[in-house]
Amino acid sequence: MKEYFINLLNLSEIKMDEDKIDNMLSYLYLLAGKNKVMNLTAIRDEKDMLEKHFIDALLLTKVIKDDEKTFIDLGTGAGFPGLVLAIFYPEKQFLLVDSVKKKVAFLDEVIEKLNLKNVKTSTERAEEIIKKYREKFDVALCRGVANLRIILEYMIPFLKVNGRFLPQKLNLNELEESNNALNVLHSSIDNIHKFNLPISKDERIVLEISKNKKTPSMYPRAVGIPSKKPI
Repeated sequence: MKEYFINLLNLSEIKMDEDKIDNMLSYLYLLAGKNKVMNLTAIRDEKDMLEKHFIDALLLTKVIKDDEKTFIDLGTGAGFPGLVLAIFYPEKQFLLVDSVKKKVAFLDEVIEKLNLKNVKTSTERAEEIIKKYREKFDVALCRGVANLRIILEYMIPFLKVNGRFLPQKLNLNELEESNNALNVLHSSIDNIHKFNLPISKDERIVLEISKNKKTPSMYPRAVGIPSKKPI
């Protein structure tokens, strides 16, 4: 499996030290084992996990800047992309948030076994944890299917002014309907990065969204409102 992962990294032009590769594989084996007793990922094959979860997350290293030090991953699930990036960047600080306690318990297990010192976790909802972390992060991360104009309302308030939100999207159909949310939240799409996974050739898209001014304090609104009444 190690040779296969190294090949994926080479094909993706991602350089990684051997100790980080070993940590990534330990994480993979913990994930594959836990996935047999609880549903952490629909992908069951370890090679597919490496490509479609680990390499997918590592594509963000092509966009992340050296001076970006603090990261929040909202709805992290089994730790993608946040925990992968925390292993890759031991010098940067990560907060992984998911409301499903079983998933966060799994993340805590991985963090403990790999002795990671740069990661914290939380099971609080975004509407609650924002009270502690408003405008505290350089970068916000989110991988998933939530509509962009909805997820913007949750993510942008966590960012410092001039911070960046780097959502991973499967398609660009949502951009036009997100214009109003971007304006209200004083944010702008600065770039659209397109990548392909090395084996499947599946396309991956990373949006580069900058926060230009402070977020109005009314956002995010109460639980359920952003999805029922998007900005």
